[in-house]
Amino acid sequence: MKKFARIGGMTGLFLILLGLILYSILGTWNNWLYAPLIVGGVLVIAYLILEFEEIKRGLSSRSTKFGSNAALMIVIVFGILIVLNIFTSRFSWRLDTTAAKQFSLAEQTRNILKNLEKEVRVTGFFKSGEEARVKELLTEYAHYSKKITYEFVDPDKEPGLAKKYNIKAYGTLVLEGNGKEEKIEKSQEEDLTNALIKVTREGQKKIYFTTGHGEKDYDQTEQFGLSTAKESILDENYLIEKILLAEKDAIPEDCAVLVISGPKTDLFQKERNLIDEYLRKGGKVLFMLDPDAGNTYSVLLDDWGFNVGNDVVVDASGLGQLFGAGPTIPIVSQYETHAMTKDFGLMTFFPEARSISKGTVPSGATFNEIGKTNPRSWGETSPISTGKIGFDDGRDLRGPITLIAACETSAANPTPGKTGAKTRIVVIGDSDFPTNAYFKLQGNGDLFMNALSWLAEEEDLISVRPKDPEDRRISLTKTQSMIILYVGVILMPLVIFIVGIVVYRKHK
Repeated sequence: MKKFARIGGMTGLFLILLGLILYSILGTWNNWLYAPLIVGGVLVIAYLILEFEEIKRGLSSRSTKFGSNAALMIVIVFGILIVLNIFTSRFSWRLDTTAAKQFSLAEQTRNILKNLEKEVRVTGFFKSGEEARVKELLTEYAHYSKKITYEFVDPDKEPGLAKKYNIKAYGTLVLEGNGKEEKIEKSQEEDLTNALIKVTREGQKKIYFTTGHGEKDYDQTEQFGLSTAKESILDENYLIEKILLAEKDAIPEDCAVLVISGPKTDLFQKERNLIDEYLRKGGKVLFMLDPDAGNTYSVLLDDWGFNVGNDVVVDASGLGQLFGAGPTIPIVSQYETHAMTKDFGLMTFFPEARSISKGTVPSGATFNEIGKTNPRSWGETSPISTGKIGFDDGRDLRGPITLIAACETSAANPTPGKTGAKTRIVVIGDSDFPTNAYFKLQGNGDLFMNALSWLAEEEDLISVRPKDPEDRRISLTKTQSMIILYVGVILMPLVIFIVGIVVYRKHK
């Protein structure tokens, strides 16, 4: 009888363990999973009843007491491990040791996820077994926001669902939230974050670019066009439109930001009045003014505390040579405290820029000189075309030179004629830095987009944006591969084996 009781007890433990393993694999309880647990429980209880006296005598022996102490310690250790497991599942800490931080989300993505207020569901249509990389990315998104949920579907196994979402290619992600739907076929962080912005933002703000004075065109794909900037603007769910102020009686009410990008000729008096009126009613304007911009822009900005220099900034530090830039392409690597450049650790380049300094700031306004060049720079007032470049004391502006400045008025203390909304102005002494030639160079594109986000009062979009992942794979020749094979797979194990034999024979 005792023999059958022990067999039953062992069988019961085996069935309970089997049930728990099946549950851990499936992740859900099914009715048929209860069978091994119930049968196993009955067999274990029967064993305990039938062998009660034997178990009691065994527990009272000295050896059992030592064994029970050991068992108690094992239970305590397992308890500690269970508590640690629960703790780490709730409060996880991660460390990305890659040089390019390719397994870490960009600052902009983290900001958006932390401020996410509405549920977003992501459905990925992948062939079975091909979703591993994207699953890792979505796991990171879900780690920063509980509002993100995701699942993967094999369109071959569920053609009805694929037809519902009009899926035409493997690897498509569908984001749903806030009553909107966005579809992307590239599973990169940049595309996913842009789609997330589009499905969670209420409405779309419109950005107007002025025309008629030789401004840079966002439809031009050439070197000094703004087509790359246009793509980034649209990706962040803004609308974009051109405006010819000369034929308008007022700047449209839906204008979230007015952009003046590199004008070559002066404003008409009517246009100047329109911009001034727009600003006094709480408007937002980004001025990007090259050294050859007309004088009317400088006069307009005088009223808002900006002193736009009539010079070309020269950088004699030699830092630009490291990046193929000459002395007339100053570099900004230090930024003052401002929401637009918070935690902004990237250099920016400004080909043939002019200085921006602080003038007489209107009452109730805050003026910030945000980005400056290094001390070995100056504002050259002599024509650059003469080839004679040198600092003239008392005539040229000594560095560091401000290239980026901003002014903001307080709604609580408005300027005369202002209706209560905050006026925001950003002036940058160059219009080339966000062009196609320089947009993706260091932090140029991020600075341009941060300026627009600050002006549009969408501070949560201000950050360093996700970039395409860097390919850091090592390419090996056939000879190098064979050397690694022989050394790592054959030679090293052989040496360890020989050393082991020698040590064994010495101690034999």
